[in-house]
Amino acid sequence: MQVSKTNKIIMSVAALSVLSLGLHAADWLSIAGTEPSMIKVDGKKVKNTNTKPRFWGFIQVGYQQNYGDILIKSGVNKTPFSMLTPDLNSQSGFEVNRARLAVRGMIDKANTLDYFFMTEFGEDGITAPAGHTTGNHLTDASITYRGIAHLNIRMGQFKYPGSEEGMRAVFASEYRNFTKVTNELLLERFLPNNAIAGTDANGDVTYQAAPTQSVGAFRDRGVEFFDTENVTKKISVTVAVMAGSGTGLSSSNASGDLTYYGYLASQYSFGKGKGYFTQALKGFAWYQSGKRKLNNTKYDRIRYGVGVDYFHNGLRLDAEYIKAKGMIYNGAKDADIDPYNEDWQYQIVAGKNNVSDGYYFNAQYYVIPKKVELLARYDYLDRLSNSSLDEREFKTTTIGLSYHFKGPNRIDFNYAFRDATAPGNAAAQKVLDYTGNLLSIQGTLKF
Repeated sequence: MQVSKTNKIIMSVAALSVLSLGLHAADWLSIAGTEPSMIKVDGKKVKNTNTKPRFWGFIQVGYQQNYGDILIKSGVNKTPFSMLTPDLNSQSGFEVNRARLAVRGMIDKANTLDYFFMTEFGEDGITAPAGHTTGNHLTDASITYRGIAHLNIRMGQFKYPGSEEGMRAVFASEYRNFTKVTNELLLERFLPNNAIAGTDANGDVTYQAAPTQSVGAFRDRGVEFFDTENVTKKISVTVAVMAGSGTGLSSSNASGDLTYYGYLASQYSFGKGKGYFTQALKGFAWYQSGKRKLNNTKYDRIRYGVGVDYFHNGLRLDAEYIKAKGMIYNGAKDADIDPYNEDWQYQIVAGKNNVSDGYYFNAQYYVIPKKVELLARYDYLDRLSNSSLDEREFKTTTIGLSYHFKGPNRIDFNYAFRDATAPGNAAAQKVLDYTGNLLSIQGTLKF
C-alpha cells in the first residue's frame, strides 16, 4: 500500500540521518561478551582483577488475557493469534515466562579470557515452541579472547549482532511481548528438513511442520569479532562481524553454509548510567545473510535494519526499520482436525522473492524518577507484500505503566491494541477480524 511505503522511506531516512551524525545507549555486545576492565571499589575506579565466578539470574512471572475470539472450522482452529504463546492452548492464564540462571567471569587477572553461560527453565519459545517440548535449556555458552588490542574474539553460542530489540537484555525491557515485526521477521522458527512442502495462494513454495527445536532467540553458534572504541571523550563506535552456523540454539538441519552478520553503531554519551540505563544517543545499522535447508533444498534468508535509541533524564525513545527476504514465517497452523485438540505447526514461505518489512516507534518516560514509568509503542509489519493474496498488515499500539522497585526489578502493565488486515483477500480478512486486544501483567526479579 502507498501509505506504508511512504512510512518506510521516512523511517529509513530518519534513522540513517541519526547514524550519520556519529552519535549507543547500552553497548550490548560488550556487556554480554566481556567483563569490565575497571570496577568501583570504595568509590574509586580500579583495575578489575576479580576471577571469582559471578552467579546471577532472573525470573519473569505474570498473567495474560487475549480478548480475541476463536474460529473453529472443520475441526481446525483458524485463530492462533487469539491464543497465548508459547503453547497456544488457552486465552488467559498465569505464567512463568522466563526463569534463567547464569554464570560469568574471567579466567585470569589480566582479563584476557572471559566466559558467559546461561540456562532457561521457564516456558517460552526456547523450551516449548507452539506447545512442543524441545528439552533444551541452554541459551548461552561462550568464551571471549581479549588478548589482542582493539579486538575481542567471542566463540560459542550467544546473541548475534543485530536488532536492538533482539540484542537487548530481555529482563530489562518493560514490554512483556516483542514487537510484531521483530517477533515474526527476526525471532527465527526452525523446521526439520523433512517438513511438508506445499504452495501458498501465490503459488510460492511453503513448508510446514511441528517445531522440533527452539526458536532462534536471536542467537547462533559461531565466532564473532567486535570492539568498541572511543573516538572522543563522549563519542564511541562499535563494529562487529560474525560467522555462524545458522542453526540458532541447535546444530541440527545445517545447510552447510555459514550465516554472516555485520553491525555498526555510534554513540554519544551523556555521561550517566550503565547497562540498559546508560544515558546516551545511539544510531545503528545491521545486516545478516545465510541459507536454510528444507527438503534438501537451500533457500536464502536475508535480514537487515537501521535504527536509533535515546535515553536521557528519564526519557527513552526508540525507532527501528527491519527488512526481510526469504524464509518468511507465515504463522502457526493447526494440523489436527479434532475440534477438541490442536496440533500447532509452523509454516515458512521459503523463496527469496517473498519479502516483508516493518518498523516500530517507542516512547517511555519516568513520571516519578526511577519509580513510575509510562510506556507507548507502535509497531507495523507488512508480511509478504510481494503477494496481493498472501499479504497481511499488522498494526499494534501498546500502552503501559511500570513500577520499578530497584533497577530492573519491577512490575509491568501492558495493554496492546491489535489490528490485522488482508488488503487483497476478503476471505482471509473474515478470519483476521477475530483478532483481539491483549492484556499483560508481568513481574521481573533479577538476582
